Amino acid sequence: MLTSLCLNGNWKLRGFDGQHGLATDYCTETVDERTFIDAEVPGEIHLDLERAGILPDRNVGLNAQSARWVEEQEWVYRTLFTAPAEAVAAHSWLVFDGLDLNAVVYLNGEEIGSHANAFTPCRLDVTGKLREGVNSLAVYVESGLYSVSEKSGVGYCNWPDHVLHKRTWLRKPQYSFSWDWNPRFINVGISKSVRLDWTDSARIDAVTVFPELSEDYQSAKINTRVFIDNTHPEPLRAVVRMRVAEVGIVVEREIDLPSGLSRQDMMVEVTNPKLWWPRPHGDQPLYTVECEVVVDGEPVDRVERRTGIRSIRINQDPHPECGEYFTLEVNGRKIFAKGGNWIPPDMVYSKTNAADYRALVQIAKDANFNALRIWGGGLYANHAMLDACDEMGILVWHDFMFACSKYPADDPEFLDNVREEVTFAVRDLSPHPSLMVWCGNNEQEWATWDWGFDQVKAHPDYALYHMEIPRIMKQEDPSRPYWPSSPYSTEHRDPTDPTTGDQHPWGVPIEGKGPDIWAYRSDVSRFPNEGGVPGVSSPATLAEFIPEDQRHLFSPVWEFHDNACNYRDSEKCPYQVIYKLVEYWLGCQPDELSFDDYAFYSAVIQSEGLQEYINNFRRRMFSTSSAIFWMFNDSWPVNHGWSIVDYYLRRKLAYFPVRRAFSDIQVVLVTEGDKVLVYGINDTSEPWQGMTRFGLFRLAGGLPVDTVAEVTLEPNSSAVIGEMPLSKWQSLGAGSTGAFALLQNGRVIAQNRLLIAKFKDLEWADPCISIERRGERLAFLSKTFVWGVCLDRSGEQPLPDDMFDLLPGIDYEIDWPSTRPIPVIERCASAPGQAGINVRELDAAMKVEAARAASGVHAASEDRVINLHRLDQESAV
Repeated sequence: MLTSLCLNGNWKLRGFDGQHGLATDYCTETVDERTFIDAEVPGEIHLDLERAGILPDRNVGLNAQSARWVEEQEWVYRTLFTAPAEAVAAHSWLVFDGLDLNAVVYLNGEEIGSHANAFTPCRLDVTGKLREGVNSLAVYVESGLYSVSEKSGVGYCNWPDHVLHKRTWLRKPQYSFSWDWNPRFINVGISKSVRLDWTDSARIDAVTVFPELSEDYQSAKINTRVFIDNTHPEPLRAVVRMRVAEVGIVVEREIDLPSGLSRQDMMVEVTNPKLWWPRPHGDQPLYTVECEVVVDGEPVDRVERRTGIRSIRINQDPHPECGEYFTLEVNGRKIFAKGGNWIPPDMVYSKTNAADYRALVQIAKDANFNALRIWGGGLYANHAMLDACDEMGILVWHDFMFACSKYPADDPEFLDNVREEVTFAVRDLSPHPSLMVWCGNNEQEWATWDWGFDQVKAHPDYALYHMEIPRIMKQEDPSRPYWPSSPYSTEHRDPTDPTTGDQHPWGVPIEGKGPDIWAYRSDVSRFPNEGGVPGVSSPATLAEFIPEDQRHLFSPVWEFHDNACNYRDSEKCPYQVIYKLVEYWLGCQPDELSFDDYAFYSAVIQSEGLQEYINNFRRRMFSTSSAIFWMFNDSWPVNHGWSIVDYYLRRKLAYFPVRRAFSDIQVVLVTEGDKVLVYGINDTSEPWQGMTRFGLFRLAGGLPVDTVAEVTLEPNSSAVIGEMPLSKWQSLGAGSTGAFALLQNGRVIAQNRLLIAKFKDLEWADPCISIERRGERLAFLSKTFVWGVCLDRSGEQPLPDDMFDLLPGIDYEIDWPSTRPIPVIERCASAPGQAGINVRELDAAMKVEAARAASGVHAASEDRVINLHRLDQESAV
């Protein structure tokens, strides 16, 4: 039977700068460890240095810059372990599930192997090298910089620092060399678990699991490919057994297992299978697949995987207008993909544990996601993350780990390393039904077309994405679509063509359309899966990483934690492009605002931009088949960020607006030609019946147009359910009015509004809000239009909703326990005056007029609360 001894825990660690001893001299069997510090394995060296008090918290201030020396040193880990007699007598291996990056391993002073890929495990044969009793184990490791010091860095990447670190040669997460949203913080260490394995028979090396669903969905095959390593020099008589627990079916084959590694194929047929569906289209039943190798009547190794039965394809039928569709179909049903891009949740990627992954996926589900895109500059998916996606019905688009650079795939050693990496990843992640598409890379094709990647080093990796990886996919997992790049267009068309393939619509805000978030309204992209709008993190997060004396725009700490897009200067991406969002929409310079006001309004504009992105693409369902934005989460605390949940898992102001925009039942307004159209959207598999109410509202109060009609929203569809003449709206004055629409079924299910004058040009009315208890709900009421009612700027309170608008005279209800105090409205985005939003006058306009309630409800502060009247069913406050 395969047996394992865990070697995780406390090790010893020392760094070497080339002057105070040679690292390899400390890999011998016995060394002086007085200069070593304690280290946790698995882990990462920066974390060990923080625990030892040598480094400060990397997330605060400029501390990440002061830690850069760590990546430039060589390091040695050391530990002792006791090997039992049976391990010494058997075939044995030392297994490192993750080494980052270039590592050489020494057992009892003898070099036993090396490894240079952070994405794959390292298995070293130590048969005959173990001692019964105490053994010494040393691991030399460096971040990768030493190994590429003599490599060419010219021509692989347009970023000037590439010649310094040469990341394209290094098979580790590329974002750690810095990205617009992450600082340079090159990890180094033993990043995953370590163990000693031994057996005197055979072991299972890997298992691939994938379903085949019949065309009528009445039967399915669950296929497994079991890769078995027979440690004997001769064939071994064995039984390979496969069991699917939920259907009680066991199949087995008696075989002569050849010496070494071999593949054994097994299959279980399932009648009337329970199909796995992405939310909200159905349930997520999972099947447990057990694979076992039996020799002489005794099991010698066993693995267990969970999988789901579903089919998936990309529908690329001709589009009636232009190009082709690009629609994911699961079990024959079209799926509109709603979600965001996933990046590693920490710049020290080994720090994220299974609970962290599950918490983030739960947040995505709560935001009404049904899709995540794992971006190609980070990490391959962790099983804990995909387990959560399997259970919650979240589809996963998965890039292979190549992003925004040319890679030296014309180098045979590099190519062999990548082949092993891709093969491992495809096999390892195959059981997960949530994994929908493998994609070759992030933006390589686009870069080749438009970024000059055909110069100097011309196409060194083109065959990697168009031949090598698809060939491995076909051999290892034929059940999933493979897409060569993202974005990518068929028929040798420009990868940015909106009418074919998938798209990264970055015209807003960092290319030609700049800060005009309304430009999204005319975007016809078939499958947008990267594009977004940045905004400032919550005040609580800003306070956590910015020292008090640095809390102002353009301070050194502010700039270090800022998004790098703000500091690019080109025709497509002008300098300080993120600040221009506030300038464009509010009509004021960012440094004319207080720090607090700028942070608030930057977050408000992000909310508006992401809603525009989502609303436009959802109403085009299935001419457009996704609304996947950049990005869902953060890797470290930032000021301007693309995410809707920050590094500390605090909700940004955009979180709830995005959640509402992704609701299964939604309503969207748009101007087309001389009309205002109202779209009703139903993501569910059942028809929805109710009432629609739509019309025009005055900011100062009143509904000059107010129409009510019965409506049925067909399943899995978007359709026009109402219209009105644009001329009527224009005659009332775009600066003083807006359009609105509701869907009601006993209560309001969905609410939306449309504006055609910029926020700076609107004639805002004073906000005056009432709150009324209605059993287990609260109703917010206002005679005037109120933009962006904010209950919790910190993003920490457990709320059912936030950052919502109040339409004149129309109640806005949220769930609220009757035992919970009525909330304080911390801010709203509306401001008085006919000269646009004058944020500097906002405080004076928002002085509290109401007395404090006997129930204990108090103002958030004496100087910033809405002009607020709170009503209770029993008494007025």
